[in-house]
Amino acid sequence: MKVGAMLNMLELETFAAVVEHRSFAQAAVALNISSAAVTRRVKRLEQSMGALLLIREPPVLPTKAGEEVFRHFMTIRLQEDELLRRVMPGRATTTALALAVNADSLATWFEPVTRELVQHQVALEIVVDDQDHTLKALARGDVKGFLSTQPEPVVDRFVAAPVGQMRYQCVATPRFAREHFAGGLTLPGALKATAILFDRKDALHDVFFRSHFGVTVGRYPRHYFPSPVALLNAILDDLGYGLVPAMQAESLIGSGRLIALASGHDLLIDLYWHHWEQEPEPLATISALVMAAARRSLVQPAQREEETR
Repeated sequence: MKVGAMLNMLELETFAAVVEHRSFAQAAVALNISSAAVTRRVKRLEQSMGALLLIREPPVLPTKAGEEVFRHFMTIRLQEDELLRRVMPGRATTTALALAVNADSLATWFEPVTRELVQHQVALEIVVDDQDHTLKALARGDVKGFLSTQPEPVVDRFVAAPVGQMRYQCVATPRFAREHFAGGLTLPGALKATAILFDRKDALHDVFFRSHFGVTVGRYPRHYFPSPVALLNAILDDLGYGLVPAMQAESLIGSGRLIALASGHDLLIDLYWHHWEQEPEPLATISALVMAAARRSLVQPAQREEETR
């Protein structure tokens, strides 16, 4: 018997609700049925699949087999939405999609992309979260696409497509630079001056130290501002120096409000768009839009080679 013949859509929908809400009780509320009914439907689905699909300890999470089943259900849901749009063009069918984007991309080149995406009758949820958490969400199917520095696909049947490099410049105000880097950006000066970082997981500054000075530094004074705008404003307010996307920094350098402390030594960070290998619509179109926008906005290998000649 084919697997598709064994699957009951009511059971699949109930299982998906448990995964989405991380709880049998919350799934029951969402579906307006009893918790006992939720449990029975999930057990029947597991019996028909011959596999354990959920880890019952709170928060309830899918097993590896459960992730596969959940992605299958998400695909069916997306295909149904697309079918309704084609067959019933007058009917308003909106597909809910969660995409994960790093904060610096969202603050620079990605925001205009969202205006293109919503034209495809999608209700967007933009997730800005730590990479490990979001990779797991992508594997489950909660997140349908993920912009990341991770170069390898998270699980089988996923693709990590290179889309370019994000350019960062190490900057400070002229006043801060005169006070802390009068002789230029040196390692002793950098170890004494306060750096502005995004959060405790932000490794950009450490990567810059290794790239520029050839050393690994564990301790230096720092402030944390977990917002690209707040981080930039902290630098402009003379609270420290830091790494800022070139797309934000260049106009401020041109106006004299900031100076590049390491001119000609920008930091380039590779970015990858993680998506399903076989994408139903509208995911395939959305992935194509995101990758095209990224490749227009980010530094590309050919462009980098031309700059270094």
